Amino acid sequence: MWFKNALMYRFTQTPEFSPESLEQQLQEFSFKPCANTEVQSIGWAPALSPKTEALVHASGQAYLINLKKQEKVLPAAVVKELLDEKIELIQEQEDRKVKGKEKQTMKEELIHTLLPQAFSKSSFLRALIVPQAGWIFVESASHNKAEELLAHLRKTLSSLPVVPPESEVGIPVILTDWMRGQHPTDFVLGAEVELKDFADDEGVLRCKNLALDSDDLQNHLDNGKMVTRLAVEWKETLSCLIGEDASIKRIQFSDVIKEQNEDITDEDKLARLDADFTLMAGELTAFAERLSEVLQFTAAEE
Repeated sequence: MWFKNALMYRFTQTPEFSPESLEQQLQEFSFKPCANTEVQSIGWAPALSPKTEALVHASGQAYLINLKKQEKVLPAAVVKELLDEKIELIQEQEDRKVKGKEKQTMKEELIHTLLPQAFSKSSFLRALIVPQAGWIFVESASHNKAEELLAHLRKTLSSLPVVPPESEVGIPVILTDWMRGQHPTDFVLGAEVELKDFADDEGVLRCKNLALDSDDLQNHLDNGKMVTRLAVEWKETLSCLIGEDASIKRIQFSDVIKEQNEDITDEDKLARLDADFTLMAGELTAFAERLSEVLQFTAAEE
């Protein structure tokens, strides 16, 4: 249940939907398995657990949704081998070469024939929606995957006024100041950093398990490099890597937070999942609000 990565998006206007209305809209685009000749299928799946039915799991003002994608697996090497055999047979029997357009048509027909026999592979992508606070968190480290979920949600709702957060002065500028020792008191810097010189194409320097105040690393800052990724711990609540694109990666919620639900036994797994979701949603939203302050996010506008 605990998100390990999160890409944040801000609503440019407060959405007007309830868990009930959102559930109804998601049901119209619920997941259906791939048909025999379909390459892939995508739709909304039960949010909290495969053992539940609701496509929206609500806890207070926080909603969890889950996008399922099923793809047929056709190894390219297999398709190529069968296609080469067909082409070779035609060239031998008809004494002619198979040209580009005909080859592409043959390939498409071959794939169409093989699809019913192909294995299916499923993947899931969850998102936390906190409409009153104005945030959507997609559990992914990939912007492309996050945009796929947002695009499907936009299709489902007909409209989705969200934008990624932007900093007034630039996140690398702020993170560089933090590494110089000018970080907020509720943040503790970790032992991982990524540095980049935006003026010269000198590549990226990644460092782990080194003191950030060491002369060697501080000299890189003096020579023009800036921080593009930084490990932090916040209020003994969670630790993560903050990226120059406002991404939150490798999130680890502290034992202090997780232990709050230790009284719920493993026998009631759904209750534990719900309780964990409630905790995570609250802490992740609070962290996003704090990042909005310290990273100086601009106001979200349409």
